[in-house]
Amino acid sequence: MADPIPDATTPETVLSLRSLPRRAQLALSLLLIFAIVAGILLFNRENGGGGLTNPGATLPKVGDRLAALPLTDASGAPFAMASLAGHPVWINIWASWCGPCRSEMPDLQAVYEQERVSHPDLVLLSLNTADNRQDGMKFFADLHLTSTLAFNDGSRDIGPYRIQNFPSNILVDRSGIVRRVLQQPVDKATATQELTAILP
Repeated sequence: MADPIPDATTPETVLSLRSLPRRAQLALSLLLIFAIVAGILLFNRENGGGGLTNPGATLPKVGDRLAALPLTDASGAPFAMASLAGHPVWINIWASWCGPCRSEMPDLQAVYEQERVSHPDLVLLSLNTADNRQDGMKFFADLHLTSTLAFNDGSRDIGPYRIQNFPSNILVDRSGIVRRVLQQPVDKATATQELTAILP
C-alpha cells in the first residue's frame, strides 16, 4: 500500500515561524501587522468612521459657522433652524440610552435656568439623536426639562456632522460661529465656565 500524501495540516509539514531566518520572521510579522491595520482602516471607512478614528473628526470645529441641521421638533415637523439666528445657542447632544447623558441633565437644567435670568435669549437645544423618538420624549419628560427639544431621528449623522461621543455639547455665538465643542459630560461648574464663550 502506498504511503499517504502528506497533508499540509499535519504537524510534520506545518512550517514553523521559528524555523525561518530572523529576517523572514521579522518581514512576516510586519506584513501581518500591516494587514491588520489596513483591515481596521478599511472597516472604519466602510462603517462611517467609527472605531480608531478621531471621535470628533466630523463635529464642527471652533471658528466654523454651524451648518443647517435637518432636525424635527417634538411634533415631527421640521425644526426651524432660523429661529436660532441671533441667539447664543447651547446644543446638548444626547440619547436616552446614554447613562452619562442622564447624569449630566440635572446640572445642565440648573445652569440653563440660572443663566436665563441674565441672558433670556439663551437657547439650550436638547438634541436627541441615535435614539428612538418615543424613548427620547419620555426621557425629556421624566427629567422635567424645559429646554428646546429637537430630534435627529435614529441616526448619528446630523447634516454634515457625525456624532460619536455621548453626550456632546456645542456652543454657538449669536453670529452662528462655533465657540466650544465638548465631547464629554459636563458638571455645573464646567458648563457655567464654558458658557462664557458665548455669553457677554
